Amino acid sequence: MNSTLTSKQSSAAFQLKGGIYTLTTLELHSSCLSSLSQQLKAMSEKAPHFFQQTPVVLALEKLPAAIDAHTLTAIAGRLRESGMILVAIRSSEQYKLSADRAGVAWLPSQKARPEKNVVMMKQSEQPIPVESHESAQPSQKNETVSEPMPGASASETRIIEQPVRSGQQVYAPGDLIVLSQVSPGAELLAGGHIHVYGPLRGRALAGVKGNPKARIFCHRFEAELISISGQYKLTCKTEQSSWSRHWGKSVLIKLAADHLHISRL
Repeated sequence: MNSTLTSKQSSAAFQLKGGIYTLTTLELHSSCLSSLSQQLKAMSEKAPHFFQQTPVVLALEKLPAAIDAHTLTAIAGRLRESGMILVAIRSSEQYKLSADRAGVAWLPSQKARPEKNVVMMKQSEQPIPVESHESAQPSQKNETVSEPMPGASASETRIIEQPVRSGQQVYAPGDLIVLSQVSPGAELLAGGHIHVYGPLRGRALAGVKGNPKARIFCHRFEAELISISGQYKLTCKTEQSSWSRHWGKSVLIKLAADHLHISRL
């Protein structure tokens, strides 16, 4: 009897498993297709291949007027041309049918909740060993010491001692400390602060659980993307801004009034 049940279970075609994934949210403020295409093109030129094969949730709450299924399909096409893949629509119930016709999922609006969606890249093929950080004593020197995130215990902090290479992703529920370099195409995600004691050339996303007090500290700033609590910025050396003037320097990045700010350490 038991052998029969085991045989039937092993021959199952699939198995359902739960999982939590972080997705990029594109908050639509206008239904003008030409404006959308122009902005997507500018973004792609600034960071070629950055959003290739990126799953996207389209948020429609900020639209001034409703759009029909035809326009929604056209928007999905524009996203696809830029390398993004529309997987769901976040909106009121009036778009349920449109989402079904577009072949994507429908998610209810989350107006009362802070935005927690951040950029996500594909999982690393090789896991990175991590070490739990039980306690840390601040140095006697006059150095900047970050405050622990509310509700985060020391055991949630992770320390990465080896380089984080392209295509790899590291996550810490609390603070994340990297003692080596972060290569282009690599991604760091943390519920709290992020500290990088080598060159930061990939992506760093702090406060991914919606904490706006999270900060990013890095020894050498050369990042592709920076994000805190869902607010993110693409960065490059050639842009004429305060960000490019800090390129290659030791910096602190924080969120204030819904804008990211960078300063020298």
